[in-house]
Amino acid sequence: MLLQVIKLFGRLLFVGNLASLWVLVNEGVRASHEYLRLIWATYLWRRTISRLPTSELNLPEVPLCEVLPNSDATCVNLQYAMHRPGSLPLEELTTLAIIVRRLQPKRIVEIGTSEGRTTLNLALNAPPDAEIITLDLPPELTGEHRKHSGPNYKQMNVEEPGVLFRDHPVASKIKLVLADSTKFDWTPYERSVDFVFIDGAHDYESVRKDTENALRIIRPGGIIVWHDYGVWKGVTRCLDELREQFPVVLLKDTTLAYLRVTESELQNFEGKRKG
Repeated sequence: MLLQVIKLFGRLLFVGNLASLWVLVNEGVRASHEYLRLIWATYLWRRTISRLPTSELNLPEVPLCEVLPNSDATCVNLQYAMHRPGSLPLEELTTLAIIVRRLQPKRIVEIGTSEGRTTLNLALNAPPDAEIITLDLPPELTGEHRKHSGPNYKQMNVEEPGVLFRDHPVASKIKLVLADSTKFDWTPYERSVDFVFIDGAHDYESVRKDTENALRIIRPGGIIVWHDYGVWKGVTRCLDELREQFPVVLLKDTTLAYLRVTESELQNFEGKRKG
């Protein structure tokens, strides 16, 4: 018990660090508060009494083995496994690797590249002939208007998107696109993508637009996964609303929301969108 208290105290000290003071001085009270909230959620949310009550999370929580039978975590390939600033915790990175290793998608779209840790691990577990298209903002779009949508690669001190896979042997599988995913022309990709991972801007409007585009490009039977459900209000609100049309679930003990779409669901979505 004493050890747990010491660990919790250490995490609290980590949250209230000098970086929040730096953000306060340079970007103001709102940005500092958002920084503290995000750090608290990212590093403490699942491991302390600060976890949100289940009643506030409207998606049903389901173990991965139920939505994806015969998933085997012993055969995944992971690099840069330890947690890095702004990236997925190890258990969530492993979960994504398991899904890709199990399903072997030929075309993958990722929204939110950052340094490319997730992109690299998707490529490592995808088939040899897979194509991974990953989008991140160009430098001119990482400024003020995206400050409160979640940290972009510049705010996380990443020199440019994709630095971790740039010189890796699997880089030939990866196409890095510098563009705003909410305004990108997805027409050439419609109904041709097997797996979409959404971890871009976290405000409601951006998540909603990324989700609509994901539903345009995903093929029947394909999988869409969102990061940060229950952590960012915009993500949570969007997915709670989506649950009214699609059987989205929360993967147990993660912040990953999971959806496998059927042809009839996509036809209904298209009918409503065009109507």
